[in-house]
Amino acid sequence: MAELRIVDGFLFHDEEEYQKALKEQKAVVYLKKQISGKNAAELLRIYSQLLEQKMFHTQVGYTFLHDLYIALQHQKSIPNSSIPTIDLPKAEKKVIEPVQKKPASSSASSQVKILRIMVVALLCLVIGMFGITLTSTSPTILDYETKLQNKYASWEQELSQREAAVTKREAEIYK
Repeated sequence: MAELRIVDGFLFHDEEEYQKALKEQKAVVYLKKQISGKNAAELLRIYSQLLEQKMFHTQVGYTFLHDLYIALQHQKSIPNSSIPTIDLPKAEKKVIEPVQKKPASSSASSQVKILRIMVVALLCLVIGMFGITLTSTSPTILDYETKLQNKYASWEQELSQREAAVTKREAEIYK
């Protein structure tokens, strides 16, 4: 199974884009620390500078820029018309998908259900095998020697009876 390349909830199919996203994630963490507690004018200056430098190239960076854009729109001291928009590059055909989280409990419960079904099936097989062994007339490995000895003993007895009959008839014929 291929390793999942997930950064901030986005799945990257391309290794190069994944590495860029990891770098941008580190930059975003650093920038969030730096802008904490800054006034609206300073936030606008940092935001504009980030746009001019075209620092971000993946969904991780653009999400951070968008969050800053929204935060600036909520500042009453800054008119919305003075907030620059985010200029996205031409769309390439690279797919960036948000990661769908599956609850661990549903995964575990489905595995438990499968295991239970397997245990019941195996138990039925074992019971069936014992049933076949107990009702079968053909010799099994467990009682093979005994059945063979009984079979040969019955042949020996039958041969002895036939031999005695033949001897008796011979005696009657030659008298």
